[in-house]
Amino acid sequence: MTADSATQPADTRPAGTQPVMLPDTQQWELHGEATGRDYLIQVSLPDAPPPAGGYPVLYVLDGNARFPLAMVGRDSLTLRGPDGGTSPWLIVGIGYPDTRRFDSSARSEDYTPAVSSMPAVDSRGRPVGGADRFQSFLQDQLLPQVAVRFDVDASRRALLGHSYGGLFALYTALTRPNLFSDYIAISPSLWWGDGFLYELPPVSGNVNARVLLGAGNQERGRKPAFATNAARQGDASPAMCDNVACFARWLESHHPQWTIEHQSFVGSNHGNVMWPAMQAAWRFLDATSSISR
Repeated sequence: MTADSATQPADTRPAGTQPVMLPDTQQWELHGEATGRDYLIQVSLPDAPPPAGGYPVLYVLDGNARFPLAMVGRDSLTLRGPDGGTSPWLIVGIGYPDTRRFDSSARSEDYTPAVSSMPAVDSRGRPVGGADRFQSFLQDQLLPQVAVRFDVDASRRALLGHSYGGLFALYTALTRPNLFSDYIAISPSLWWGDGFLYELPPVSGNVNARVLLGAGNQERGRKPAFATNAARQGDASPAMCDNVACFARWLESHHPQWTIEHQSFVGSNHGNVMWPAMQAAWRFLDATSSISR
């Protein structure tokens, strides 16, 4: 555990009280063979039996902080009347043991792709560049384990990430697009590697991914190389466009068979954007799950 991790507070409950447990949830720890790191896996079952093809699954990065938000979002934003059920998605949070919200060092390594021109540590001394290893952990260990434990639909699984997590979601969509069917990238760190994602070679095969990108309209971040150099490269996108909107246009032009959505969340900054983004995410996911029922 690193010094910049938000650890669990001391137990100060009065005698005779019990902790509040989230209903229909379970958790366990899983050691990543490819990463050498332990993960806290949290799962929330929906309030209905699995559909004929199994539950669709939403995998949530930064699970310590985002798993409860995703669960509350599903159970409120997709509710079909006071006596109705909710969207049938199983939620899997991917976090870190002994962490209250974020393990900055671990996520910095797990969520960032390796770039040959960049050092192996960032300016704060945190390791970076482990995204391929983290992908292998998901592909070889976590996804198969979830499929064994639960009745899931292998054709409907989504990945949601914010900031570095959003970067990882887009990197995975562009390098292992068959790993998930849906990719939700909120405020992705597109500045990483000076526009590194734009230089990735296309992946062969017939892939029809669905991608939702979003950012708060009050966010201020570095523009990727693509946005800065668009005019002299002859691209139709304006040089000063918002970097997330710019990337959405790039995806549409390079992957015309994909479903691409982009949203700007009014009044939101980088710290609080996940509140409105979760509503957009469930609208995005629930649209197709409603059609499939």
